[in-house]
Amino acid sequence: MGAYFIMGILAWRFFNDFFSKPTTVIIVSLSFCSIYGMSDELHQSFVPGRDADVLDWLADTLGALIALVTIQLTKRKLKQVTETG
Repeated sequence: MGAYFIMGILAWRFFNDFFSKPTTVIIVSLSFCSIYGMSDELHQSFVPGRDADVLDWLADTLGALIALVTIQLTKRKLKQVTETG
């Protein structure tokens, strides 16, 4: 989950340069991280001694989601502080 938290931040930074709407940036970033996590799980199914696990994929996606929500809440809080201060 931690690695995908960082990946979520990096994906947001990348896609933020291409899309102007915050909602679009979040959806595209989360989709990218989730699809990457799914492909990672698929890859693990071919590695001896490793298994693909849906719960692991969900944990990866949740890590990215938490990062994206944290970014949005931080941006909103910073906006409030700059408007009042």
